[in-house]
Amino acid sequence: MVFLQESGADFQPGSRTELQQLIGKKFSLNFNYLVVNKPGLGPKGLNKKKFEQSFRRPMRVQDARVAIEAAIPPGAQIILMGYSEGAYLAPDVALGDSRVKSVVLIGGGTRGWLKEELSNAKADSTKAVRAEIREIHKHPRSLREWHGFSYATWYSYRGDDTFDALKKLQAPVLAILGKRDRTIDFKSTLQDLKKLRRHKKAVHIEVIKKCGHSFKGHWGTVRTVLRRHLREALPARPTDSPQQ
Repeated sequence: MVFLQESGADFQPGSRTELQQLIGKKFSLNFNYLVVNKPGLGPKGLNKKKFEQSFRRPMRVQDARVAIEAAIPPGAQIILMGYSEGAYLAPDVALGDSRVKSVVLIGGGTRGWLKEELSNAKADSTKAVRAEIREIHKHPRSLREWHGFSYATWYSYRGDDTFDALKKLQAPVLAILGKRDRTIDFKSTLQDLKKLRRHKKAVHIEVIKKCGHSFKGHWGTVRTVLRRHLREALPARPTDSPQQ
């Protein structure tokens, strides 16, 4: 099990406790666990320069691929899971790696971040968002921040790379979405996933009602959905007790 983190994550050591929280204590015994942290984010503190650079989409994808190649044996089977930012990246990371048997996207959108910001903007702020987006395109390397990210980061996520990667991906996909998620463009994400499912049977969509981007109060449901999917993705290995 490989986990790609969200944007604001603290350093994770990849302990069994983290995996147990995701899929349950007994079921987690079927998996080894690798967390790909961002460069600059370490157990002893934060290197702000490296951390800022690590937000760029191409670097995040490259880092994850290098880490997976270095840490996981050639003959292994991989479940690649991403939450939020990690979910945007997971399809790209999985491309070209035949060991990836399934990709799980939790709270991730399919379109470029700038498009999503514009789509989610309220009517009275649309003009201001458009103006900010124009500035980002004019200054694609700037460290000036908007909504917590540098212009350079926003620019690196401007394209529909997640959707493009999903079109090419051969591995089965599970997408878990919160119906009240306003961080992503929920409407376009759901439309894209349904479109993919019409052309590719191995796309499974789970929408959790009354659930936002943080999945607060809904991780139990996520855990149930994950275990069901994992049993189907790797039927030869995972087992679970009826009580678990």
